[in-house]
Amino acid sequence: MLKTILAAFAMCAWLGASAAAQTSERGQAASPPSAAVGQIEIASWLAGRWVGEGLGGVIEETWSSAAGGQMVGHFRLVRDGAPEFYELMLLDVTEAGLRLRLKHFNPDFTGWEEKDGWHSFEPVSASANELAFQGLRLRRISDTEAEFVVTIRYPDGAREQILRLTRAPL
Repeated sequence: MLKTILAAFAMCAWLGASAAAQTSERGQAASPPSAAVGQIEIASWLAGRWVGEGLGGVIEETWSSAAGGQMVGHFRLVRDGAPEFYELMLLDVTEAGLRLRLKHFNPDFTGWEEKDGWHSFEPVSASANELAFQGLRLRRISDTEAEFVVTIRYPDGAREQILRLTRAPL
């Protein structure tokens, strides 16, 4: 049952693909368009470490500050003192707006998605206090509180899971 729930979560999970870094012949990321750098700044409130309870355990999410039109983050779910799964996330900018992509990993770091695959949350809207994606909403309640709502598909239908988080020291 737990694997079914986690697999369902994987199907709906966090974040989206972006104006992914274009590479030059040297393999270095090309500079993002200045519009991308400006748009990513609306998500700057995410930067830092967030902790809370949800999905039957303790959740932790950490985000870097924006650089080059992107933010990177990671998520961890811990149940009964042991990690259940991890996510590596990328928030970037597409022509449609901010997008979130993520990959899931088991505690032994084996991936859920194919090598070149990820789960993408496509943009819906972005404001100073809320980032909305298809199937995911990240809302700042205050400088120290946030609420993330993810739609998870279960065998009997889709349901929203509400994750309430508090800013924590690194």
